Amino acid sequence: MLFTSYYLWIAPHILLGAFLICLLRRRLQRQLPIFVGYVVFELVQFIVLFTIFLHTPYHPATYKWALVTGEGIDSILELGVIYELANELLLSRSALGLVLRPTLQAILALLLLGAAIGSGAFSGISVERVTNIFEMIDFSSNLIEAGMVLALFIFARALRVSWHSWIAGVALGFGVSASIALISAALRAEWGKRAFGAADLTLMAGFHVCVIIWLVSLFLSDRTPPFPDGKLKVSDLELWDQELQRMVQR
Repeated sequence: MLFTSYYLWIAPHILLGAFLICLLRRRLQRQLPIFVGYVVFELVQFIVLFTIFLHTPYHPATYKWALVTGEGIDSILELGVIYELANELLLSRSALGLVLRPTLQAILALLLLGAAIGSGAFSGISVERVTNIFEMIDFSSNLIEAGMVLALFIFARALRVSWHSWIAGVALGFGVSASIALISAALRAEWGKRAFGAADLTLMAGFHVCVIIWLVSLFLSDRTPPFPDGKLKVSDLELWDQELQRMVQR
């Protein structure tokens, strides 16, 4: 169990670092800048938490506050990524984009404002209370992510969403991770503290699967199938002309 915990904590972030390097080398960061910021923050948060964990003597309170603060920022970034993915995969392909885009912007602005006001009121509040607040935000963002990916599956053909693109892979990874996070939240709600260990392992496993999906989608998006030469040859034109004449004579 201890080895599994360390593996699920360290391995996904190593893969995430490799994913970020590949992303920057291909200069794809401009397509999803908020997502790139989210990836960078995930790596920074891991380094900070792992450093605090290895520090001697170990301070549990410092680790908890760093974890809670990081989870709060992480949830806000995830909301930004949700809007970014919705804009890239849904709004830009739908006739309702002009109506839905300002609505999503307003909702995102209100969420950010509420988070800023709430963070200013956290002084004097215990870490357990702050953890509960951010768990509610995290549950909401996971529910939105899962719903967005479900909408993509439903409208993929109508909106001509290509699942071979790395952006669709990012959305799929978030959706899988969010769905597993919702299962973890259900375990905590049902079993309480007895399920905390299993719920944490489930969350880390979900993030591991998410990063693997991102890497695979980035790799597959680079393997574009070769297209035949689009220029028409004279022989092809003559063949089509003969077939057209036969159809007219009939």
